[in-house]
Amino acid sequence: MVTWEAKEFSLEAIAASGQVFTWQSQSGIRSQWRITSGKRVCMASQAEDKLCLRWPDKKQPSEEELRYWRHYFALDDNYAAMLAELEASGLLPSELRSTSRGIRVLHQQWLDVAVSFIISQNSNISRIQRTMDVLIAHGDPPGSMPSVSRLIEIINNPAICNDLRLGYRRPYLLELAQRAAAGWRPLALSHPFAPLEAQMAELERLPGIGPKVASCICLYGLGYDEAVPRDVWIKRAERDFDIQWHPRLGGIQQQLVFTWIRDKYKRGRKQPSCSKPKKP
Repeated sequence: MVTWEAKEFSLEAIAASGQVFTWQSQSGIRSQWRITSGKRVCMASQAEDKLCLRWPDKKQPSEEELRYWRHYFALDDNYAAMLAELEASGLLPSELRSTSRGIRVLHQQWLDVAVSFIISQNSNISRIQRTMDVLIAHGDPPGSMPSVSRLIEIINNPAICNDLRLGYRRPYLLELAQRAAAGWRPLALSHPFAPLEAQMAELERLPGIGPKVASCICLYGLGYDEAVPRDVWIKRAERDFDIQWHPRLGGIQQQLVFTWIRDKYKRGRKQPSCSKPKKP
């Protein structure tokens, strides 16, 4: 087992933040998770500011494995500085930090994100999670995300595909898998400084990927911190509270606003208890 200090970090808050669907709670205990990222799997739990990781094979993890997971959990990202910059810009409602505490934007594999958010279209979180759980159960090896070749086999297997309940999303997922199997990769992987607009345009040329899914892939899977996925909750925040987006950290800001606005409306608070954030 490895234990890291993880201040301003919450597994539970991240799991509920709508950015990842490859986590599975263990025996209904929300503080313990089986976390899948591509072929990698770890078991994660948290006690206050301590993040504890275990590995299913119980082998001592390599230094490369540890670096991978520290990056995945964004533990080496300076969130204190990013949050201070967002607060100084006047772009965060004053009450937001209490409801969004502990959230970080994970560094996921782009294909995991693309598969998850193609599946997510016109669906709800429980159904998305169920579909992803079925995919992971049929991974290679079972318990990991399917490779693109295995994903093609799954989609073309009537029994498994029926269990996935993909509906109209099936051809979109198949097209993505076939292109990836043929060697296609997002522009940012070969051109790390490619502008967000260019990467978004490339992704939106794929069948079934519109601006929202493309921006999710850019933010959660390709490291574009300025990408702002705009779902119904974010559009509501823009409409009702005049939320404006930071030009460089809009994606980080979006994740906090997403949690805050859902909490506000689920508690039936129709009016803000704080002033609208100032425009920069």
